[in-house]
Amino acid sequence: MDARDLRAELIAAAVGMLAEPQAVAVPSLRAIARKCQVAPSAVYWHFPSEAELRSAVLEVMYADMVECIEQAISRTPAGADPLVAQAQAYVRWGLAHPGAYQLLFESDDPVPVERAEHGPRLQNRIVELVAAADPGRPLASALLLWSAYHGLVSLRLHKTDWDWELSADEATARIVTAMTATSAGDTRHRRAR
Repeated sequence: MDARDLRAELIAAAVGMLAEPQAVAVPSLRAIARKCQVAPSAVYWHFPSEAELRSAVLEVMYADMVECIEQAISRTPAGADPLVAQAQAYVRWGLAHPGAYQLLFESDDPVPVERAEHGPRLQNRIVELVAAADPGRPLASALLLWSAYHGLVSLRLHKTDWDWELSADEATARIVTAMTATSAGDTRHRRAR
């Protein structure tokens, strides 16, 4: 008789499969058709493939996120840091749109450049804001800040039972303050040499 430990094999197989990123996907065409109370074939009149639908969804959600962030920057009160306003808008949007956030930033689906027309403008604006704190490496610092924002959103989406102690806005402001203070200190140190 085979003394095979199937339980251990199943766990090992799952662990092996997790060596690769897992898909985060738009709901299936069938599920969307059900939600709209139409036959699945009706979806194909508008979207020849799931890839076309996914691309359209990414475009709409990315444009919405960009608009929310741009509005937050433009409405920053006098004396307030627009970089903090931008960061808080990003985090708020991510927490308010968990499925869309995951699809945009936790999947490997790109937002086509021709469809995300506002994206480069927003990215350039954020790099300009970071440049005030880190003129030597604004792009690197902007990417580092984005990594921190993403971690904040992702953990709060997935670890809903944790007591974070700080609100998302407070945590975001601290991230920006810590990063820009460190960057400003690095700049002063480089200039003193």
